[in-house]
Amino acid sequence: MKYLLVAHFAVVAQCCLFAAAAHAHGDPDSVLEAALRPLYSQLDVFRDQLDAVKVLVHVPCKKDVLECSEAGPLGMEDGRIPNASITASSFWGNLADHAPRKARLNTEVYAASWVSAGSSDPNPWIQVDFGCIVIITSLITQGRGDQRDRQWVTEFQVAYSNDGQEWTNVNAEGESAPTKFPGNSDRNTYVTTTFPKAFQARFLRILPTQWSVHCSMRFEVIGCKSHE
Repeated sequence: MKYLLVAHFAVVAQCCLFAAAAHAHGDPDSVLEAALRPLYSQLDVFRDQLDAVKVLVHVPCKKDVLECSEAGPLGMEDGRIPNASITASSFWGNLADHAPRKARLNTEVYAASWVSAGSSDPNPWIQVDFGCIVIITSLITQGRGDQRDRQWVTEFQVAYSNDGQEWTNVNAEGESAPTKFPGNSDRNTYVTTTFPKAFQARFLRILPTQWSVHCSMRFEVIGCKSHE
């Protein structure tokens, strides 16, 4: 780029010299026109080169913040997410009443939550496959809804993926370790967790790290469709 600018100034300097010479010969119009004709060609070449440089250095603007102005529930509570798309590392006794599908927000049928297998699964997780890439902004969680036990998740981590194989942890800006989000303190009160920034994913995985009595929870994911 700097060499093009040097060439440009050289052309301008030549123009000034030719103008001075034309004036000295007393016939400024004819002499100057003849002298400047080849310089016009040089200026055209310079203009083309400058346009080419502009193309090379142009970088499209990339948004760092995903737009999700109309964020809303992505389908856990209302059933848009099918049962088969909600899976977990385990569930208590492999019984249907404790299966991952029971993790839908406000589930009230017996057990009224997903319930992990317990001591045989020390690192439980539950995940959702949205079926396509979505933008995720936050999460709403509840504990186990029936009156039998005081069970809820008190702390958890979150990871996301586009293929269900490679996972990325949700963490705070500038932090490498996954963020541990505070969870619930009773059965039914909503706790809304807003993520440090929205992200795109097909799969969302919740990884409970602490819980009351037993690892049990219900939840809804908040976000919107991706425009990609």
